[in-house]
Amino acid sequence: MKEELKIFHRIFTTTYDAIEKFMNMLNPVIQNATDDHERLYYHHIFEEEEQRLSRLVELIPLISKFEKEKSDADFAPTNNEFNRLLQELNLEKFGLHNFVEHLDLALFRFTDEDRSTMLNQLREVSYQDYQQVKAMLNEINSRFDTNYVDPHAHHDEHHDHLERSGAAAPARVTVKHKKGFTVGSLR
Repeated sequence: MKEELKIFHRIFTTTYDAIEKFMNMLNPVIQNATDDHERLYYHHIFEEEEQRLSRLVELIPLISKFEKEKSDADFAPTNNEFNRLLQELNLEKFGLHNFVEHLDLALFRFTDEDRSTMLNQLREVSYQDYQQVKAMLNEINSRFDTNYVDPHAHHDEHHDHLERSGAAAPARVTVKHKKGFTVGSLR
């Protein structure tokens, strides 16, 4: 688990920095919006990322704390603080997914070379980090819960909708959901 925590620490520290860059780019857009729709649209994205920053401010030190733990018992499902760590990591997996989508939305609007280059770089790193976090959490969650089902797996069941392939997304598919934890139930 120690090695995984090092990777999570790197990913979420990188994510924190990326969110700050993205918010710094959005701030003047919000301030100089040409209409209420544009202002509200980017302000909404800004606020969601601002909330993520506040969660990461708590998560990153929690990851660091567990990186320093020495006993395997510290990584047991009976440890309430470890359970909190897993909940926060699962929540931030979803936040990382949303961040990639926010970057994609911004790329539709910001086509100038400077901003599109920065957004594409942030997006590439964030997408790879999201894929890694998703795989790691699926494996970790299955270790501690033999009935674990990723509550968001249906998003990518037939096609990774965040993957850049140029192909159109498949038609919406109805999926039976197995009861499990959701982002709302983690809090």
